[in-house]
Amino acid sequence: MYTAVDMLVFLGYFVAVVAIGFACGRGQQMSVDGYFRGSHRLPWYTIGLSIVAAGISSEQFVGEMGYAYKLGMPVVNWEWLVFPALSILLWVFVPLYVRDRITTMPEYLQRRFGPSVRTLYAWLSVASYVFVNFALVFYTGGFALEAMWGLDRLTAVWIMAAITGLYTVYGGLSAVAWTSSFQCVLLLGGGLYVFFAGMAKIGWDFQAVLGSGQRACLMTPADHPEVPWTAFLILALSTNVWYYATNQYINQRCLAARDDWHAKMGVLLAGGLQLLMPLATCFPGMIYRVIDPGLQDFNAAYPQVVAAVVPVGLRGFVAAAIVGAIMSTISGLVNSTSTIVALDIVQHWGGREWPEDRLVRVGRWAGAGALLIGALLAPLVMRWESIFRYAQDIWAPLAAPVVVVFLCAALWRSAGERGARACLWLAVGTVPLTLVRAVLADAGIHFLPANLENPLVLAGAVSLVCWVLMAALCDRWSPAVGWGLALAACAPVVGIAVWSPAITAALVAAAMVVFVGWPLLYRSLPVAGMWDQSLLGSEAEVRWWARVELWWLILAVIFLGLYVWFW
Repeated sequence: MYTAVDMLVFLGYFVAVVAIGFACGRGQQMSVDGYFRGSHRLPWYTIGLSIVAAGISSEQFVGEMGYAYKLGMPVVNWEWLVFPALSILLWVFVPLYVRDRITTMPEYLQRRFGPSVRTLYAWLSVASYVFVNFALVFYTGGFALEAMWGLDRLTAVWIMAAITGLYTVYGGLSAVAWTSSFQCVLLLGGGLYVFFAGMAKIGWDFQAVLGSGQRACLMTPADHPEVPWTAFLILALSTNVWYYATNQYINQRCLAARDDWHAKMGVLLAGGLQLLMPLATCFPGMIYRVIDPGLQDFNAAYPQVVAAVVPVGLRGFVAAAIVGAIMSTISGLVNSTSTIVALDIVQHWGGREWPEDRLVRVGRWAGAGALLIGALLAPLVMRWESIFRYAQDIWAPLAAPVVVVFLCAALWRSAGERGARACLWLAVGTVPLTLVRAVLADAGIHFLPANLENPLVLAGAVSLVCWVLMAALCDRWSPAVGWGLALAACAPVVGIAVWSPAITAALVAAAMVVFVGWPLLYRSLPVAGMWDQSLLGSEAEVRWWARVELWWLILAVIFLGLYVWFW
């Protein structure tokens, strides 16, 4: 039950967010640099907080918490296995993007592979935001608000869309970054409060929360029916790298940094906050399993644990936390969509001579249109049994080709346009494949080999195919020879994936070590658009305690210690 005080807190949150959005967006609305790049004025703390806020949404509070209720500690990997991806973003892509003054991810691909690759990735990004991210976030947010407040979920969707769109479409990236920072503090505070209140309710029995057997361990056996260790390895080295290092939706904060030090320290702050995120997004679901082990719909774990452990009078604060997570994600998606449409599609192909205010208006209309379509598509995900699992089904195979393309662009000089185009078209093709597979699987129909039913293992197979495509279709071979080599090599690669997920995961890891590790050690000669060792340094002069290397090492030790402890 919610009181008038709860409602007052909840409504006060909306007023505060809209006020911050309009205040921070004022003066940035009509220039390309201001609206899409935040005038390159974002400090490190805003970057870090807004990265976390963008990455945490109702998908985590509703879907991930429900998945943790079901499976236990293995689900924590979705939060703690981000460190390898953040490290690649920190050491490879942030200095590369900042040095080259990149505004969008498709723009970077054009510098390496030409305009056709830029356009293809721009459309792929926009489609994934509109048809997957928006619908998923809206529906899970509506689900949560219906469970907590009794508000019709579709009504909740339209309320969130209207309020978020109001300040995001007006203020651009500055409004998104600063409101997301406020929302990050709120969602962390609300999530941690639920954790501590839940632990107090069960007498601080942490062993009961962990459970026994596989539920209490981060790593799982290779034959685990849903999350084998092979899937986690691919998650860390493929899906997470796509999400953090190649995604406009996340990277736009780093692109608007004051300098490379602020961008890097923002990434490290995000990594530090990820240490705390399982306490807000996973452990409350595990706590509720102790309170009520018979929950039928595990997607309802979050509203149920709030009702069970949060006293009347404070529930408005917790409800505001989850709405903050939803709105920060929506605002980031709106701004990313508007940026890519305006700069990578409209300006690139027909608006080179357009004045800046006209491009900003195009971006605003694009963001508003994406918001509308996403809200309309939200009911399509209502039939999904596990909201979190279906998100992974779609994202994991799509992410693998994108990661290969970006790593080859940054680190392999011989990588060519043909290979990049082939990989991105493969990414496009994985979406209908995985949707059909998921729908038929729910009906008991399986057409993929058993070892490829897991979407993350399937992503590993796709990743290996893409490494083959990039190697075979590189600039060293003619098109005929390249396609012949690709077809000859892909068959045994797919055969290995069907035969052994463990070998597939090991090969993905080996490819990452070779393609990332070798250039980090040996590439010293600067090449336009590519990484070299000079980018390991920082343009800013800072004292020893503010050095990027120090804080990265501290985080590495902490993450390693956690995995040793909970292995």
